[in-house]
Amino acid sequence: MKYVVWANLPWKEFAFKKMVSQLPNRDELIFVGKDSEHEREEQGIRFVKADLRGMESPCEYVAIVCSPYWICQALGGGYRKIAFIMEPCPSGEDCRIWNKYSGLLAEAADLVIAVSEKTYLEQCLKRRNVLWWDEGQIETQGNRELLRSFLEYMDQGKPLEDLMRMQWEQQMQAYTRIRSEIGPHETVSYLLASYLYFLGRAEAAEALRESFELALLKEHPGTLHSHYRFFSAIETRQGDLEQALHTYAITAVLPREKETLMRMEKWAVQERVKLLEAELYRENEDFRSAEEAASEDGSEEAEQFLFDLYLEQWMWTKAAKIMDRHRVHLAAGISGEPIQATLLWIHGRKHEAISKLLRASLLDWNALITFSETDLLEQASRRLGG
Repeated sequence: MKYVVWANLPWKEFAFKKMVSQLPNRDELIFVGKDSEHEREEQGIRFVKADLRGMESPCEYVAIVCSPYWICQALGGGYRKIAFIMEPCPSGEDCRIWNKYSGLLAEAADLVIAVSEKTYLEQCLKRRNVLWWDEGQIETQGNRELLRSFLEYMDQGKPLEDLMRMQWEQQMQAYTRIRSEIGPHETVSYLLASYLYFLGRAEAAEALRESFELALLKEHPGTLHSHYRFFSAIETRQGDLEQALHTYAITAVLPREKETLMRMEKWAVQERVKLLEAELYRENEDFRSAEEAASEDGSEEAEQFLFDLYLEQWMWTKAAKIMDRHRVHLAAGISGEPIQATLLWIHGRKHEAISKLLRASLLDWNALITFSETDLLEQASRRLGG
């Protein structure tokens, strides 16, 4: 395979050299980043500037994208496949811009590679094409084989969920072993519960209960909220919606949460089971399961639910498809044109995006805010490319 790496740092400071060295079936590797024109060719790597002049047939390349600021280059580049290495927002960056374009790039990518366990767990609750590149285990054969398998499956267009289950099994076994070695620990038990939940195992509730009791003893702040929401998700997964609703209600104290609770109680009375499941999953941050449940309902209310979910989670391509086929309610301060214009922009169709925004601004000048965001994005990508 041919690869092009859109880097977040110059080669000398690049943190993912070992990952790059494990890319399977590597016929060619182009490294794009700051000061790349000054790098010497090494290990079969060709260093180039961000304009990529002279690169032929991008459709033959897999793009490895290391920053959300490269989103326009990635999605507008015509690549065969896109893998996005997803990191938390670095210090000194605008977190709103970083998280927005990370979300949009993750939605479009064929593979999301998380480099922290927190990010990995969050992404597993949103999508089914996520790999954790565990920096602590990078020398193990198992970790290298997982990377190879994920990239090969991605290149061949195969579903990645079986490979995700394989990694969940590995993590579940690892935390089971750690627990047996050090004894019960609130964080270890919580992480064990997370992987058991992903695997659909009934033991998730017991592991979470152990974590909850230990966290209470140590007086960790936020324990009731975080653990009860997780209990509610497990009860929803088990089909005990009455108990799941009761568990959620214990922590529903904010006005928005109380409003959501009233809506859930309405769905329960009306026996709208899938909508109730969807609401419970969303409130417990299992967005993938929420999406599946709402999609099974298929009603007008379910379409609105999905639209709101997609907007919130930066799944704007899916949101735009719903806008195309249904009339949906847009919250105050939101309009459809900036959503569509942003999607055009990040896919390299900038003239169309500008025209749409200018037309929209005649009715609502807030549409022009998108211009300032895209300007910040372009400034950031220029910093990366030097």
